[in-house]
Amino acid sequence: MLSIAVCENARLSRDIRFDGKFFTAVLTTGIFCRPICPARPPKPENVTYYESAELAQQSGFRPCKRCFPQLAPSLPAPRKIKQITQAYYENNYNLQNCAEQLDISERQIRRLFVQYYGLPPSEFFHQQRLLLAHKLLVSTSLSITNVAFTAGFNSIRRFNEVILQTYQTSPSEIRGKKTATSDQQVNVLLPYKAPFDWPLMLGFFRARKMSNIEGISTEHYFRTIELDDCRGWIKVTQHKTKDALNLTVKLTDYSYLHQIIARVRRMFDLDADMQIIHQHLIKHPKLALVIEQFPGLRLPGCWDIFEFSIRAILGQQISVKGATTLAQRIAEKYGENVADIAQTEDSSATKYFPSVQSLMNVDYQDIGLTRSRIATLQTWVAYFKGNESIFTKGLTIEELEVALTALKGIGPWTVNYIGMRGLSDPDAFPSADLGIIKALTFDDIKPKNKDILALAESWRPWRAYAAIYLWQSLAH
Repeated sequence: MLSIAVCENARLSRDIRFDGKFFTAVLTTGIFCRPICPARPPKPENVTYYESAELAQQSGFRPCKRCFPQLAPSLPAPRKIKQITQAYYENNYNLQNCAEQLDISERQIRRLFVQYYGLPPSEFFHQQRLLLAHKLLVSTSLSITNVAFTAGFNSIRRFNEVILQTYQTSPSEIRGKKTATSDQQVNVLLPYKAPFDWPLMLGFFRARKMSNIEGISTEHYFRTIELDDCRGWIKVTQHKTKDALNLTVKLTDYSYLHQIIARVRRMFDLDADMQIIHQHLIKHPKLALVIEQFPGLRLPGCWDIFEFSIRAILGQQISVKGATTLAQRIAEKYGENVADIAQTEDSSATKYFPSVQSLMNVDYQDIGLTRSRIATLQTWVAYFKGNESIFTKGLTIEELEVALTALKGIGPWTVNYIGMRGLSDPDAFPSADLGIIKALTFDDIKPKNKDILALAESWRPWRAYAAIYLWQSLAH
């Protein structure tokens, strides 16, 4: 926690750099705010500070209606905490299943959350559900019923009771005059901490676009999505005045919205604190130059780990354009059709990417693949179907490399690229990548792999960012 003196100065100056790093609770009003709140600053004796919105709300304070603390950018959490949070939501809010998936005890999870957040996991996630519900009520036109199920409540009655108990008002009163939409299209604001180079992020994805799945312009990212039995699409644009992205979603089942928000945040790297990463990497002259020119360059993630793993295998030793063409052909041949093209807002997005099951035992003929690449894909799909949990156990990139390189056709580059972009592991590092080798070549002398790995030791735990910066150095 920051010192009281630092919090006091940041609050009085409304310094945007501290937004999300702490929250101000006012004892006389029972309200908690962001440090950038435009309201008149309360007297110091009436103020107390909290590290998180969850902790402030759990202490009995209600979110401010002027600065909306539930919309503050999230701070980067430790890797283990992020893995637990992701597993918790993917296991339908079941902590026991989450612990089993990650192969750790519920007691360990409790200790980690109390140590980091000051709250046990059950209470932390309860407060997160409330904050998400409040955020959706004030910032979207999603129906109250869908808000309840999206936030993880099992019944409307229970949802109404908890909201009334926490906020002393009903969900409809929180919503105010906003009218729920009937077409089930929802807009959600996704804040981030600047700097963030949206055009550069779009350019990265645009160079790898599967046109039958995605639509990417100079202003937006669009794609079809499928999670279990839920289908729909997402569209992401940059907010014109705020440090935030606008996420537009259309789904057949809005109980998946929380998972989708988490995936999109990870995909566009919205929870990174670039100031910390830059301070660590700027000691290397080439990285320092890229950081100076492109301070908002972030680590592009992916929508789905299976889809990305297929694309990573296709990308072995061929160009980005070639790998993208092959991925698009696979999607066209084996992916299911989008039922109502008009509803996708992008008539070219006609497919969902094929699932694990749909790629089991296929021959990949007429795709343009070599025999060895076909064999690798078949081996990989069979392995993934039986070992999908390997990506959710929280293994280090070194442990993952040992496990996956035992498969024929899967080498360290593939594993690290999957870790870097598929899992958004900030320390994954494809050291054998030709782009990295070229960026580190000096006086026509190419560095050896062992020398690259030795150099990258000083970049831990941000080696994946070093890789993306080295690639960017070649573009300019």
